[in-house]
Amino acid sequence: MANSIVRILPTGSYFVHPQEVGRLVDTAASSESWTPAVLLSVQDPGFGLEHAQKALDDFSRRDDVFSVDFSSTLILQSGQDVNIFGVAARLVESGIFRTIYISEQDHKHTSLPSGPYFIQGQSIHQAWKLYDDDFDAFVIPTIVDDVFNPESFSVLQAVSQKGSFRSIAVPSRLYSSPSKEKPLAGARVGIKDNYDLKGIRTTMMNRAYNELYPPRTSTADYAAKLIELGAVIVGKTKMSAFASAEEPTDQWIDYHCPFNPRGDQYQTPSCSSTGAGASLAGYSWLDHSIGSDTSGSIRLPAAFNGLFGLRTSYGIASRRGIVPSCNEFDTVGTLHRSLKDAKHLITATLDVPDSSQFPKRLIYPLDFFPQEDAEQQAMTEAFISIVEKFLGVERAPISITDTWASNPPKEAGTKTLQEFLEMSAVWPMYYDTYHTFDNFRQDYLAKYGKPPFVGPYMRKRWSIAVPFKKEERAQGVAEMKVFRTWFENKIMGQDSDTVTNAVMIMPFGAATPKYRDDTNKLPSVVGSFSVFYLPAVLQLPTLIIPIGQKPYDSRISGQKEYLPIVSSFMGAKGSDVMLINLADAALKSAKWPTEVKTGREAFVIGDNVCNVMRGNTE
Repeated sequence: MANSIVRILPTGSYFVHPQEVGRLVDTAASSESWTPAVLLSVQDPGFGLEHAQKALDDFSRRDDVFSVDFSSTLILQSGQDVNIFGVAARLVESGIFRTIYISEQDHKHTSLPSGPYFIQGQSIHQAWKLYDDDFDAFVIPTIVDDVFNPESFSVLQAVSQKGSFRSIAVPSRLYSSPSKEKPLAGARVGIKDNYDLKGIRTTMMNRAYNELYPPRTSTADYAAKLIELGAVIVGKTKMSAFASAEEPTDQWIDYHCPFNPRGDQYQTPSCSSTGAGASLAGYSWLDHSIGSDTSGSIRLPAAFNGLFGLRTSYGIASRRGIVPSCNEFDTVGTLHRSLKDAKHLITATLDVPDSSQFPKRLIYPLDFFPQEDAEQQAMTEAFISIVEKFLGVERAPISITDTWASNPPKEAGTKTLQEFLEMSAVWPMYYDTYHTFDNFRQDYLAKYGKPPFVGPYMRKRWSIAVPFKKEERAQGVAEMKVFRTWFENKIMGQDSDTVTNAVMIMPFGAATPKYRDDTNKLPSVVGSFSVFYLPAVLQLPTLIIPIGQKPYDSRISGQKEYLPIVSSFMGAKGSDVMLINLADAALKSAKWPTEVKTGREAFVIGDNVCNVMRGNTE
């Protein structure tokens, strides 16, 4: 637990990081317990007031943590061959700064980046700004224990000034500069609660699980990779219990579901990586959200919160330290507000080709198209037309079901595709989601003498799974392998030049309001051939792409609001970055947005079929 020192300044609330990062030559004399100050690194012997003012103006443009509250007290850090005391004397004469201090230069403290700090006595400490989590997206706010060696974390103990919400602390953007070795330096990232983080509990959003297990002693591999590359983990985001498909609000029993920032803000934020989606769609101070995808766990929050979302190629990233749902389907998932951000993070963290050579085959699966909602289908048609024009091809309408019927694998016998796959994904999915938690149920019973409580959704899901046998799971895995091989040969597979020999357009998301006070049905067995299961069964990357927004009359606000509308690309294994590049290039060719906003609308409202303002793109 971090020793929470909070300073409330006129421009906001700040967390004083407890680690001393530097020392002053003289003891700070101030009536304030922690004095806000700005550190300037002086490399030019002629440094004067105009240089200082230019630096402060630059800080205000680049950083949301720095403010005028830090400007009256100055810390000067000396470069080589600089008479820092002479510089200080000139700045004192200006009368602009209330107090000027000199930082020590010794072997214990490395040169500090310029920016906002707090000082007390001779100690210099980093300033982290506190933001309210008013969409209730985070389950545990975190703070790194050692800013120079960020291996372990503590719980941040801070609440909003109103006392209603947790606060999330973010460091100054001036503390970090991206480099070849650390391309994600300073990037603020939220991670899903099923990722282990050293020093922090993994709650699985279940009170019994949280009560039973202590803080983790290691960090999940993918989260550790982010940290190694310079990212700052600011907290663990909420998810539905056990990363399931619980919907708000009647199925969220132990914890309260986050709020969707879009529309009337009372729409479902969807399930599983719920807080990951709500936080990124709502908070401009957050850069990336990391989740996981099993049968839609990243794709659904992307769709409902109007974000770009990537289900990564299966096996492309280590899952060690992520509590599993289904070992055959689980993969890292990422959420972004722009395709530029998506590419930046994925190229930094995954070893996949960065190809801008695109296949000339665009598959339009008649098994899932057209969509039932006419407005949603019209927006999808507009998006497909953009991609067709960019690639210089027309879509290839294909029925996967009919292709199977005309040329099935020998293992299928006389079975249709739906018959063959009926339980193929269901058996592994339900078997794993139940037996993953065998030890949890046993450990809790042994310690407390009673079974752990789980909500109605998971009780139903586990009850369905109980009869499933290991042999049935193995059969499902074998059937999916047959289908994958057939699909690669007959529909879409890898290509040495374009990574994938085709891109499949897939429908996704809803086009009608789903309010958070609506009643929800308990889970039931759904066949394996669906838009949710298909990428998981095939273990392929899928990119969710916001393409429009649909107006609706809200029964909450009594006003016209807008729901995000998305489409998606699916490609062969390893085409993760290629899909991002294709979406980016195609949308830019039509002067269509490649970035979404935070807040009620994902896009500036425009007068066209997609209700999106078009304009110049980078």
